Amino acid sequence: MIPQYALGIVAALCLSVAVLLNANKRLYHHPLSKYPGPSLAALTPFYKAYYDIIKDGGWAEHLEYLHARYGTIVRVGPNELHFSDPNAYNDIYGMGTRHTKQQEMYNCFATDRSVFAMSDHHEVMQRRNLIGPFFSRRAILKLEKTVQGKIDVLVSRLQEYHFMKKSANLDLAFRALSLEVITAYCFATSSNALNSDNFQNGILEAIDQTLPMIWVFKHFPLIKTLLLGVPECFASVLKPSTKGILEQRKQMGSQIDQILKDPSSLQNADHETIYHHFLTPQPDNPRLPPIHRDWLLDEGLYLRFAGSDTVGNTCTVATYHILNNKDVHCKLFQVLKEAWPDKDTPASYETLEKLPYLTAVIKESLRLAHGVVSPLPRIVGPSDAEIAGVIVPAGTVVSMGATILHKNPNIFPQPMSFEPERWLKDDSFELEKYLVSFSKGPRSCLGINLAWCELYLIIGTVFRKLDLTPDNASIENISFREYFVPVHRGRHFHAFVSPTAE
Repeated sequence: MIPQYALGIVAALCLSVAVLLNANKRLYHHPLSKYPGPSLAALTPFYKAYYDIIKDGGWAEHLEYLHARYGTIVRVGPNELHFSDPNAYNDIYGMGTRHTKQQEMYNCFATDRSVFAMSDHHEVMQRRNLIGPFFSRRAILKLEKTVQGKIDVLVSRLQEYHFMKKSANLDLAFRALSLEVITAYCFATSSNALNSDNFQNGILEAIDQTLPMIWVFKHFPLIKTLLLGVPECFASVLKPSTKGILEQRKQMGSQIDQILKDPSSLQNADHETIYHHFLTPQPDNPRLPPIHRDWLLDEGLYLRFAGSDTVGNTCTVATYHILNNKDVHCKLFQVLKEAWPDKDTPASYETLEKLPYLTAVIKESLRLAHGVVSPLPRIVGPSDAEIAGVIVPAGTVVSMGATILHKNPNIFPQPMSFEPERWLKDDSFELEKYLVSFSKGPRSCLGINLAWCELYLIIGTVFRKLDLTPDNASIENISFREYFVPVHRGRHFHAFVSPTAE
């Protein structure tokens, strides 16, 4: 009879051999073996998990090092490539591509039924066709007063700091504004974010405290299943930071329940909401799946999250750089003053978007704010594809981060300098295809029209009506860690506020 310890040794040896054979296959006999990159990255996805979790959202920063060392194509996982060649972006995300979203990435937000997380191309197009009209330019212009009304509240709140003789947290202020805009625009309700003391709203605090969990959920999906399976009454006790998230789920869920119970209640809304589009019969879209509560909730929650962070962060980055460059500040104010002589009379979105210098400032702000800062993974398919001049096998995960493209010195000379003038040159139209803050192609941001409207109205109104002075500011105020969107770890950007003299 074979001793038990001998069986254990044999089992351990067999396991070791299996691991070594698998490692050998991944390193030397895998379809991606010809591409350079760290050996550890080729062996295990936990190489990336280390930078996502242990290095506190450090993957985007580490990618810059990897490309500097290995070149324009780097193997960053057992079955994953990341690109830095500018031509690769369109090959991966551009119109006509059919590469699907990597579910491991998009499921970590726990809004699996939203159009953002869907991977099936046909279902995505059906959902986008349903939602798209609500975010059309025509719809935006129709609800412009709703957006402007929230901006006016922000200006009034910021002016209070002038009388209090203290600086305002502009990072929270702009995010509170964008949260309130998306809530009012999509749902005809209020988040009350602009009325919070020092703009410290529970929903924003919950987002900041829970966002780091997305990488844990991605790399360890079992943890996501366990945590999200806990009843809500226990979840807020186990993790108090989730209270704001649970409250907004409850608030949004109650609104959805009321609408589903009595669709005619939509007639009482102050203006058209996203639910008017969700619940309108679609005779031209017969394959559209039935509308149900979970889908409405996931869609609403993601729209609120997406709309509250990217625009707010861009406004913070814009304000920091404008105030840090006196020439830009002076020129912007003069442009606004000439186009908007009476600051007490609102200027329309259509008026502001015709100002080339303001447009250039916004584009440069978008370039340095990046939008989504995590590379968006796609799975090549249904057949092999040519990306940046090389044939990539079907089934390979590929991506290219916006931060890599926006910092490319061959496209944007002195990429870390804030230079609106680069967008005013005769050949500036060539730069447009490399500004990817809203992504590109069939899965680009649905809310791009609303975002542009917000940026024109917010930056235009703030710099026409308010005189801002930075409070002990430095570039660290807008530095970030990468958790899909930027998360600011250091002191937030603050400024003293006073009304403009003329």
